[in-house]
Amino acid sequence: MTNKNKNSMPSKEIKEPYKCSNCYIIRLFLLAVVFIVLLALIQSDKLHYLDFVTPSNAATLIVFLGVIMFLIKLTKYVFEKKKH
Repeated sequence: MTNKNKNSMPSKEIKEPYKCSNCYIIRLFLLAVVFIVLLALIQSDKLHYLDFVTPSNAATLIVFLGVIMFLIKLTKYVFEKKKH
């Protein structure tokens, strides 16, 4: 009698699950959002120091970080192209 169940593979053939970095980043972001929402619900009267967090400030931060990342990748590309 042979067992043809997929779960009965020898241990040397079991592979580690692939960990997607994008999925990890999205999970961290969602966890941070949930934490902020819970904090806002629990401590609503004591969060006056977070008044600077507005949609326009968040958009400015995202654009600023995007420009910085673009410049870093552009300089990396230029230096790698000069080496070849």
